[in-house]
Amino acid sequence: MTFSEHAFDACCRASKVIGRRLNKAEWLQAMQEAYDSYPHEGLKVRATRIKAVDAEWLEELEQNPAYAGIDIKRELGKAQAWASVRKVGVSQMRFLNWLNKAQVSDRPIQFNGAGATSFPAPSAQTSSEPNGWREWVRENSTDPSNADRPWNALEAVAQKYILTQLKK
Repeated sequence: MTFSEHAFDACCRASKVIGRRLNKAEWLQAMQEAYDSYPHEGLKVRATRIKAVDAEWLEELEQNPAYAGIDIKRELGKAQAWASVRKVGVSQMRFLNWLNKAQVSDRPIQFNGAGATSFPAPSAQTSSEPNGWREWVRENSTDPSNADRPWNALEAVAQKYILTQLKK
């Protein structure tokens, strides 16, 4: 019999004795008596041990390709500083969560074998761009830096307006 069944039976018995529902004080007394009379021997208490961050585990993380490009030791320092302010420890689980939320800016840009970045170089002008639009934007726009953006990055309304102005 589980403790909840034992406690339920104790409350039912107490309720039958007095002939009505238990009030709060009576319920608490019945629960305390059920707790005191329940055989606690043999109950297994699950012991969870929080795994601490150690040097060997950090080495494994540095070898893990999922965390390539992340400075693990620097992130550990940031996590420890965060944890010390909040008076908590840095467990392995907490640190893994921390690493998984590492900002993209904290990861360096990867280079391919040719020495170029993994991002393709922006093209100056594609065939779908109207000729002369960049010059018109630099001369007439309140924000000339829009001319440095790709044509597809402009809003459709802006593209339509520029096209009508170029046809004049």
